[in-house]
Amino acid sequence: MSGGPEQSHFADGISEDIITGLSRLRWLFVIARNSSFVYRDKAVDVRQVARELGVRYVLEGSVRAAGGRIRVVVQLIDAGTGKHIWAEKYDRDLADIFAVQDEITEHVVAAIEPRLYAEEGVRVSGRPPGSINAWGLVVRAMGLISKVGRRQNDEAQALLHQAIAMDPAYARAHALLSWALWWASLCYWVPDTREAYRQAAQHAEDALAHDPGDPWARMTRGLSLSTAGRHDRALVELEAALALNPSFALGRTAHGWALLRAGRYDEAIAETGKAVRLSPADSFAGIYTAIHGLALLGARRFAEALPHLRASVSAFAEYSGHYNTLISCCGHLGLIDEAQEFIAARARVGPPLHLSVLRENLRHYAHCEVFVEGMRKAGVPE
Repeated sequence: MSGGPEQSHFADGISEDIITGLSRLRWLFVIARNSSFVYRDKAVDVRQVARELGVRYVLEGSVRAAGGRIRVVVQLIDAGTGKHIWAEKYDRDLADIFAVQDEITEHVVAAIEPRLYAEEGVRVSGRPPGSINAWGLVVRAMGLISKVGRRQNDEAQALLHQAIAMDPAYARAHALLSWALWWASLCYWVPDTREAYRQAAQHAEDALAHDPGDPWARMTRGLSLSTAGRHDRALVELEAALALNPSFALGRTAHGWALLRAGRYDEAIAETGKAVRLSPADSFAGIYTAIHGLALLGARRFAEALPHLRASVSAFAEYSGHYNTLISCCGHLGLIDEAQEFIAARARVGPPLHLSVLRENLRHYAHCEVFVEGMRKAGVPE
């Protein structure tokens, strides 16, 4: 829905790129460009479009250009009800039209996937248990995983185990279970974190055995290798995850995290910053801002890191890891009173802080020294 030939050409390019990007999400059925473009420049009821194409959701938008600036408006609609699920407006300079096109495409694809999982999760949750197939269980689990909390993580794991029992070769079920287990281990929600990490790695392997192109499995395998200090192999896996889905915001954060641990700070900052920009409305419980702040801390850019780390604690105050980085940053900046407040708050959600434990946990990572140094300055005991 755009006026003028120049805007129409730009809209065609963005539409085609978005179709390609969404088509990479294997659980989505996406109508090809020639069929979609039949409705270009027409005032058509989305319910009619949905009926004629046999789809449940419609993405529509418009392009307007003036004075070297361009505005792209995009909205996602549930065609059955007419409900607007999501809408966004992008205002950009047109200095490099292809870069603008790529950026907007990435943002749109990154925004749509979690919202469709949430919508489908609500849809299937109203069905009787006996009528929900493995796909429905996985969709419900994805919605729970995106909420990040402990209870939701437990529920997601139970649903994914059910899905795997129904269909042992369902790659996405194994992949999401691997991530759920990895996250639960990171948050100390399991009695044996080492065993849970091992299970996470195993489910990632199982997923990739059935589908080598699953980005969630690639991401979790990459994080498992990174956690073990096998940086080169980890980066190969995480780069593969992003090749499969370039708009995977969580995958971008994981890649930046691994780059940080490998000591490639500037690349880590660029990658984690991109993840923050890809998902401005959903911080995934502060993980995007936390890892971006950690990358800045690793590069000793403490003042820049501080607001991101404060935001991460506000987003997910139940996770002790967010506090750790913020305490270290406060220590480097001489904000000792604030650091002590966060040490006290952290004691309510995690095990006691000791420099010796931190050194052991971070021994494989390039940012170990700067991280522990900040903790020492903040008053954390040996």
